[in-house]
Amino acid sequence: MKKKTTTLRIASLTLIVFLSLTGAVLPQERLVPKVDNFILLIDKSGSMFLTQQGAGPTKAELAKEILTEMNSFIPELDYIGAIQSFPPNNILVGPKRYDRNSFKKAIENLPVKGTIFGNRTPLGTGILDLAEILNEMPRGKTAIIIFSEGGENLGVEALEAQDRLRAKFSNVSFHTVSMSDKEKERATLREMSNRTDGIYVEGSDLFSNKMALERFVKEVFYLVQAPLDSDGDGVIDEADKCPNTPRGMEVDAQGCPLDSDVDGVVNYADKCPNTPPGVAVDSSGCPPDSDGDGVPDYLDQCPGTPKGATVNEVGCWALKATMLFDTNSSYIKTEAHPLLDEVASILEKNPQIEVEVQGYADNTGTEEYNQWLSERRAKRVMDYLVAKGIDPERLQAKGYGSTRPVASNATEEGRAQNRRVELKRMP
Repeated sequence: MKKKTTTLRIASLTLIVFLSLTGAVLPQERLVPKVDNFILLIDKSGSMFLTQQGAGPTKAELAKEILTEMNSFIPELDYIGAIQSFPPNNILVGPKRYDRNSFKKAIENLPVKGTIFGNRTPLGTGILDLAEILNEMPRGKTAIIIFSEGGENLGVEALEAQDRLRAKFSNVSFHTVSMSDKEKERATLREMSNRTDGIYVEGSDLFSNKMALERFVKEVFYLVQAPLDSDGDGVIDEADKCPNTPRGMEVDAQGCPLDSDVDGVVNYADKCPNTPPGVAVDSSGCPPDSDGDGVPDYLDQCPGTPKGATVNEVGCWALKATMLFDTNSSYIKTEAHPLLDEVASILEKNPQIEVEVQGYADNTGTEEYNQWLSERRAKRVMDYLVAKGIDPERLQAKGYGSTRPVASNATEEGRAQNRRVELKRMP
């Protein structure tokens, strides 16, 4: 297609930034038809085989090239389309579901040479003859695109024919591509478009400006629409498997809120976001803690701890020996009495509970000494609780020496944790 420098003039055509159909359409956008049907009406009167201003290709050649290029831009959106030429009235294609290849073949067969003199221009008759095609098209909005030089020297006038056709088929719009070099004929085509809010454009402008032709096709045939993203998570509704995600939540490619620990509770609702795989959780994403001691069941080595008891990391009712006794001593410190009074109070409130008082030591000293010390400490605590009114039948003192450490004995902090007394509920 040869380039010209003619300025584009399109009546009532909004200038927009257009995404070419020859490129990639963004996945966030889709094409939505503006019309249901269309008809290409092509003038083959004698004046179409003349050149514009006596130079260059004939008007018929220009129209054929424009139609060829236009056909490559029309998207296949289930339009019902047709091509008709005149004179004489000849239906070249359709009405049929539009497909680019079959319309391309029909356009390729359009003549570019023909009889000039005596081949008069019945534009009005060509318009009235569209009724045959319109009767066969389904109901809906129909775009009629006329390629003509606008002359009318035979039969009913074009504007009158347009009025008569629209009286029978009201839901039609006329778009005119002028191949004329005379202002009177252009005015007729321009008025035809204006009456139906259609588009008027100079054929020479479409021929010389590919972008203008793309815009013309878009304004007649379709609009570009961004699909809905109702919950605003960046995933369009059509692909969103979780369409009601709260605003601001981070989602995956399917639009679902993230569940980092894969416990079935999404991150924004998960109050325990680092639960290990396979651990059962409640609706807040937290593992159950049956005895309410703050240690979840899957970590709790001492289930059934009474309410209010102070527990260690593994859920056991534990009293550090360093709080109860001096170093290497089994005598309870006076400062530890409130702690043991609290233990007695808990046992009083839970008379059904029987407890094994377990004494432990770190690995400092001999094994025999650590065993003896752990037993003495367990017995001292038991005696204190009995003195506070706890039935001795509910208590059993036992020493475990330096076995069962809860921390490393390699550090002072670890050894302090291992010097302890635990109160284990007995079955």
